[in-house]
Amino acid sequence: MEFKIKKEIVLDALTKIQGITGKKTNIPITSNVLISAQESMVSIRATDLEMAFKASCEAEVIKEGSTAVPSRKLYEIVRAFPSDTLAIEETKNKWIKIEDKRIEYNIVGMETEDFPGFPDTEGVELFKIDVNVLRNMINKTIYSALGNEGRAQLSGICFESLAEDQNTIRMVSTDGHRLSKIDHIVEDKQAPKMAGRVIIPKGGIVEVLKLLEGGELVEIGFKDNNFVVKKEQEVLIIRLIEGEFPDYEMVIPKTSKDEMVVQKEDFLMMLRRMSILSSDKYPGVRFKIGEEQLEATTTNPEIGESKEIISVSYNGKPFEVAFNPKYFTDTLSSMNSTEIVVKLKDEANPCTIEGGEDVGFLSVIMPMRV
Repeated sequence: MEFKIKKEIVLDALTKIQGITGKKTNIPITSNVLISAQESMVSIRATDLEMAFKASCEAEVIKEGSTAVPSRKLYEIVRAFPSDTLAIEETKNKWIKIEDKRIEYNIVGMETEDFPGFPDTEGVELFKIDVNVLRNMINKTIYSALGNEGRAQLSGICFESLAEDQNTIRMVSTDGHRLSKIDHIVEDKQAPKMAGRVIIPKGGIVEVLKLLEGGELVEIGFKDNNFVVKKEQEVLIIRLIEGEFPDYEMVIPKTSKDEMVVQKEDFLMMLRRMSILSSDKYPGVRFKIGEEQLEATTTNPEIGESKEIISVSYNGKPFEVAFNPKYFTDTLSSMNSTEIVVKLKDEANPCTIEGGEDVGFLSVIMPMRV
């Protein structure tokens, strides 16, 4: 194998796979990247058996072939390489040489037969979506997914095409204390075909965000137990989480007539200041809600206490309720609206958060007992 290729092309692909190949594993080959040169293209592949990535890049292929080399070290070499063009050549025992007139690297390679196969995506029906739309939907839901700990069904984002409205797609996430939901109306009324709800793991969603950098459109689809994302010459395949996502409609308040309208930036900055004295042991902030003002207080016996008042417009009876401020700051930070509407019922039931400039978005936050 021997080829010449632009540094920026290789670096872009290697940057996107570091989250896949950088994981601790008992299978050494998955920390490697598979490089194959054929005709006028070079493919770069990576997998951790839960996710797989492939990029096809134009190159000057002198000799066809393939090898697998350590992903992290190759990334570091390419990133620091002084030339704009890389000359890569396979030498004895699967080693590869990277050089220009002034510098030379020789890296140990591995047999390609040991590299895991790439998932079959043949025949998958792909649906085009604007990268900004998909990025917005992810940013408004990823923070409230549980992560890798706890219940597997909560450690990702639920994706579905609404059965009653075939031109709407929805993303939902929850960690049991809060819920984020966003809908998007598909203009061509052809939402991706899928059987019910699927759960995309949070780690996979993080890798999707990397793929959404640059460009205008991305294609998504589902096949077997995989979520497929394709943008130009790059393909990312993510294994879905097995199981059933909770019936999230049960926790969304159906009646919350009392509304508090507040300026987002004022509310957000107040919550951040209140969080200074918060800790894992004492995370709560108590809200005293009145007709024209919101008084927030936090008490941490180990550090101190603080109080702040901001102006609001509230149409209900005054009452007090406690929340974890992080849940609010996460939500508000993802929103575009300058004015926020918080709907409340009482100190025991969840509140909802919406904004006029965040169409289709709804956040639900459970109160705390203090």
